[in-house]
Amino acid sequence: MTNKQLTHLRSFIEARIEAIEASLAEDDPESKPVAPDVAIGRLSRLESMQSQQMNLAQQRRQREERERLQNALDRIEKGIYGTCAYCLSPISYERLEAMPDAVVCMSCAR
Repeated sequence: MTNKQLTHLRSFIEARIEAIEASLAEDDPESKPVAPDVAIGRLSRLESMQSQQMNLAQQRRQREERERLQNALDRIEKGIYGTCAYCLSPISYERLEAMPDAVVCMSCAR
């Protein structure tokens, strides 16, 4: 992988982390529980609870992605980014472009 490609991937990873952090920082009113004394009806309350759980799951996925991307930045700093964790062969640039947090090459992923 060339330095230009590595720089491109690093900037992409950093931008994605910033976007995730901005999304997590937003105060989403649908992720808060509806107080029991609010009269919205049984079905509306169930829909609200479902929406809340979906928002919480989305936040969990975003935190996990942020952690994987932060680990990718750490691997860049250590100079081991783009190297398969199993066979130590280079991970293709195309794979890293699609999945910048990838730690294994396509052969080992199969």
